[in-house]
Amino acid sequence: MTGACLAVLAITNTQAATVPVTGYAPNEILANIRVDLLDSEFSQSRSMFTWCDYQGHLWVGKVDPATGNILNPTYKLIDSDAITPAEMSVTTNGPEWISTSTGDHIVYTKFVAGQTPSAKSARLAYAQLNGDGSVNTVSVLGPDLPRNAPYASDDEGDATPRISYVDQYNRHYWRYLNDDTSEKQIKGMKATPKPVSVRFVRGANALVYSQEVNGVKQVFMLKMDSGKLTQITTDDGDKDLRTVPWMWSAPEFSGKLVLMTTVNENQLRFYRMMDKDGDGVSTWTLFNTIAMPTGTTVASPEPFIYNGKSYVSLALTDTAIGFPSSIWLSTVNPKNAALWKVSDDSSLRVRMDPEVYITDNGPVVFYNRFDPSKATGDQPPWCSACSEGLFRSTSGILPGN
Repeated sequence: MTGACLAVLAITNTQAATVPVTGYAPNEILANIRVDLLDSEFSQSRSMFTWCDYQGHLWVGKVDPATGNILNPTYKLIDSDAITPAEMSVTTNGPEWISTSTGDHIVYTKFVAGQTPSAKSARLAYAQLNGDGSVNTVSVLGPDLPRNAPYASDDEGDATPRISYVDQYNRHYWRYLNDDTSEKQIKGMKATPKPVSVRFVRGANALVYSQEVNGVKQVFMLKMDSGKLTQITTDDGDKDLRTVPWMWSAPEFSGKLVLMTTVNENQLRFYRMMDKDGDGVSTWTLFNTIAMPTGTTVASPEPFIYNGKSYVSLALTDTAIGFPSSIWLSTVNPKNAALWKVSDDSSLRVRMDPEVYITDNGPVVFYNRFDPSKATGDQPPWCSACSEGLFRSTSGILPGN
């Protein structure tokens, strides 16, 4: 592993919540009453979302780009034998969108017919869609070996889309989607007790992930073409204990790459290449830290871009018991620092898996909501009987912002 010097330029602690527009208030509406719309993933370019129901059917649905309303009924069945929410205990994720030169399609896990669903019987699957979202072809990707939990690159119009995944021993691999001979084990990444995602860098042929160094988890970047591995962070605090780092090309920083990582589960840190000393040498530099409210844990942070600015969606949960939880947004640039709650959490509920969809009137955030009082025995507060459907909050970020 290659080390890198980390410079610290500035740290902005955003403790108090600020709102993007005057008069904005947290809000929450029921977007769809279906209780099986779990771990839904949204495609901005198709104005669609995908999910697997309790029977293991893979579906897509349509979102109204003007309002963000789910258009019902518009559901299209893609695969009648995909993966159930219960089987996601093997993979830890469901279907994922992958951006290609022919539009967004879907990668997911299937199990060999007639075999008990397990890491050994898992295979990678690929569903290609027509323009209207109906299924074109469904195929199992080679090689015919245990593989599961695909995550995908999402560079729009990508002619060489990539996926990452694990084998039955949770060893991590990446490959080009359409070339199974390109499979490579991810350099420097150890096998994990459960599948752990890595993320492809938006705007570069690279991926990022965290690994332990001298007892502290740090973030690394692997360049796919050269195989060069770079340690980006060296500072204190465990990076992405239960989350995953993200890196993207940030328009507010002239398209330069920005890294976001969760530290000690209660703050976000942001880094980018900067010439701190003015000597012409750029290093990965910490330029912003966002501390979360005391007693909360960060879950599912994910960046998105709107009107030339980078934002982050996330869930915050009570650290002690895991609920109640709420949905928040944050800016990335410390020059316009803001951290604000978008969900109305006056009801004691679990809110999880926030996903941003950008409408004609600005971003909205979808998420699942669960009633923990319906859990019985040793069921978690997000049990299937606890599900109340898919909810949505407006963001307060307007088209003119």
